Amino acid sequence: MFPIVQMRYSFFGQSGWRSDASQQMDLLFDPGRLQHRFNLLQQIAMPSLVAQQDRDFGLVVLTSADLPRPHLTALTEFVGDMLGDRAEVIARKPSSAHRQFMRFNKEHFAPDQTILQIVLDDDDALSTDFIGKIRDEAALMRQRLPAEQTHFYLSMSRGVSLVFKPGDPYPDLFTRDVPYTNLGLTLVSPAGTRAGPYGIAHKKLARSHASFVYNDLKPYYIRAVHGANDSRAIVNDEYPVKPEDMPELLARFPLLRKMLSPEVVTAAG
Repeated sequence: MFPIVQMRYSFFGQSGWRSDASQQMDLLFDPGRLQHRFNLLQQIAMPSLVAQQDRDFGLVVLTSADLPRPHLTALTEFVGDMLGDRAEVIARKPSSAHRQFMRFNKEHFAPDQTILQIVLDDDDALSTDFIGKIRDEAALMRQRLPAEQTHFYLSMSRGVSLVFKPGDPYPDLFTRDVPYTNLGLTLVSPAGTRAGPYGIAHKKLARSHASFVYNDLKPYYIRAVHGANDSRAIVNDEYPVKPEDMPELLARFPLLRKMLSPEVVTAAG
C-alpha cells in the first residue's frame, strides 16, 4: 500500500471550491492572494509532511497551467527542496481535479497496485503519525472487507481548527470532530479505479461507498481558518483546546511552535 498525498494549489478548474477566487482567474492569481497561499503552504502544509515519522509516501501538487511563471517556479523549487523526488508539481489547463489526479495515478502506478489517495489542502496539516496510522488502519480494514469490495474510504474524524483573527498575531485552537471530513480523507483502492476523493462529496460518500470513521481521541489534522478559505470554514468555538492537551498537540504538530504565542508554547513545555 503506497500513500500518495493529493493537494490542489491555486488550481483553476472543477475543484469543488466555493470561493470567488476559484471561479475568477484574476482573483485566483492576485499577487497578494498568491503570496498568502504560498505563506500558508510554507508554514502549515509542507512542514507537516516533512515531519512525518513514516516517510514512505509521495506528494502530487495540482496547480494551474496559467499560474504566473515566477510563482510556478517558486512553488516547484520549494516542494522539491522539502521532499525531493517524492513530490511532483503538475500544472494543468482548466479541467476536473478528479480527472487530473486519476491521470497522474495512471501514469505513475500499475493499475492493480493498491494506493492510498490522501486529501490535503495547501493550508491544512497532518499529524506526524498520520501516514503511518492511515497505512496501518487501511491494512486492517482491508482484511475486514470482502475481496470483491475493491475500494473503501477512511476518515480520521478528530482534529483541530487553527483560527486566525484580524488584528491578532496568534491563532486560537478549537477541537474539531467531523465524521467524513475532507481533512485527510483517504481512498484505499487499486490505482486503476475510477473512484477518487476529489470526485465525490465527502459528506455523502457513505451512501455509495464502503467506509470507516476512525477516532481514538487524538487529533490527526489541522484545519486552518483564516478568512480566505476556498471552502466554507465553519468553526465550533465551544470546545477550545485545553491547556493540559497542548503538550501532546505540539508533539503531534511541531509546526505550531512557530505559530502560537510564546506564553502558550512555554507553558506546554
